[in-house]
Amino acid sequence: MQDWVEEALIRQAIADGESDPTLGSPAQWAAITEYVNNRGEDPWPARRIRLASDCVPESELEEWLAQDVIVAAPLMAAFTSHDTSIVHAVVSVTPAEVGAVATWFAQRMGAEVSVAEAEVIGGGFSRRMWRVNLIIDGVPNSVIVRIEQGGMFGTDTVTEVGAMRALHSVGHAVPEVLAVEETGAVLGQPFFIMEAVPGVVRLDDQGLDDIITSIGELHRVPVGVLDDSSRSPEEVVHDNIEYWRQMYRKYAPESPLIEHGAQWLHANLQPTGPSVIVHGDAGPGNALFDPQRGLTTIDWEFAHVGDPAEDWAYLALIRGRRIMDADAWKSRLANVAGIQYSPEQWKQWLAFNHYRGACVNLSARSVFEKGPRRSSDHLSIGVAVHLRFLSQLAEITCA
Repeated sequence: MQDWVEEALIRQAIADGESDPTLGSPAQWAAITEYVNNRGEDPWPARRIRLASDCVPESELEEWLAQDVIVAAPLMAAFTSHDTSIVHAVVSVTPAEVGAVATWFAQRMGAEVSVAEAEVIGGGFSRRMWRVNLIIDGVPNSVIVRIEQGGMFGTDTVTEVGAMRALHSVGHAVPEVLAVEETGAVLGQPFFIMEAVPGVVRLDDQGLDDIITSIGELHRVPVGVLDDSSRSPEEVVHDNIEYWRQMYRKYAPESPLIEHGAQWLHANLQPTGPSVIVHGDAGPGNALFDPQRGLTTIDWEFAHVGDPAEDWAYLALIRGRRIMDADAWKSRLANVAGIQYSPEQWKQWLAFNHYRGACVNLSARSVFEKGPRRSSDHLSIGVAVHLRFLSQLAEITCA
């Protein structure tokens, strides 16, 4: 738990956002202005003294959390979320950046490369993304550039590319990775270039069924494609709890409610079956449909070996809630993929996803504070979205 983000940083970000539409919309910055104008004094110095001098009961920790959620409400309103209906402004990539990437790519390919068009893709949180139309030795090619953002969500290019290439090698429908820059020497952050997959987001019944089918197909890929350690399902579950706990500690001091959540999960979370390859962010928005190519899944930064219920609970109870309620999702999962869990299993894996969300979203605060690009979503995710996941975790683990 940390003191609040410094007001001077927020004010500077608001000013920067006026001239850079990729950092946030006017409505988002207005909501952030409301937040910083009305949040009052930081309660955490006094709370920290209380934590150091006494054993604070869970009920009091929950009261603090409820107060923080109220204060952060304007930031929650500023978060763009995964709403696929949002239309993002078309913004060109700066000539210096796109030129640096084109030069590097030409050297890597051993070919003549020029840029016909390059624009920023809005809506992504873990990576900055561009859509670039290139001319390679006279032949038009469309690619996507995915650029790290200072450790956003605790994910990295090397791990994401490794998962994509491994899955591509066994025929799973993922974009082909064309080149990787791991050092950060070109853009200040590592990035990779992949093919631009044709397709659109679909939310109709057949589209949703196809997403479910594709997740089931992923879960049938042998886990050895990513991990040949032969860990038991129980070991995988406990390892993943600890992975996210150590990740959040990298970005923030120990949080009593996250620590309590980790202890609850170690005591209660059980595998639902053999370990599988988990996408980690499966659902509408990360599946593109094309009549010739079919469905291609994108955004693999969270891919790992885990329990299949992690993907199903995230899809049905978190990511898919804009489309239909939990009962409707559970019925669809049963009909399309034969997925059926007990109420206790759904609760356990919902708690795990809230835990993971509370942990990873703290990284966005660090990205905002360190800069140099301070977007409205970085602040909203690092404060308000983190608090939302933490509140939902506490509702289960402190009951």
